Amino acid sequence: MNTRAGGVALESGDSEAASPVPSPYSRPSAGDVLVSERSARADVFAISLVPAEDHLIVPRYSDAIERLHELARRLRVDGWFTSDQTHYARVASYRPQPEA
Repeated sequence: MNTRAGGVALESGDSEAASPVPSPYSRPSAGDVLVSERSARADVFAISLVPAEDHLIVPRYSDAIERLHELARRLRVDGWFTSDQTHYARVASYRPQPEA
């Protein structure tokens, strides 16, 4: 499974301009839903709201991602997956986009 988030670096004359393309180095924001692997040896996933502690423990990846989508949609935030707490992949995006 490839968990790398997609994105393209754009170059513009105005360095303050926000790009509509997500950065590959994006990280969860406060309030986002995060699914993380609890152990490298067990198929156990923790679901939490950033920056809080684990909210729910789910035994299967597919169930964890399904719950992530439900929570992120209901809370209108983004959903993320990580297996190492260093690299994050956005797997759901329900946060309203700012208008230009």
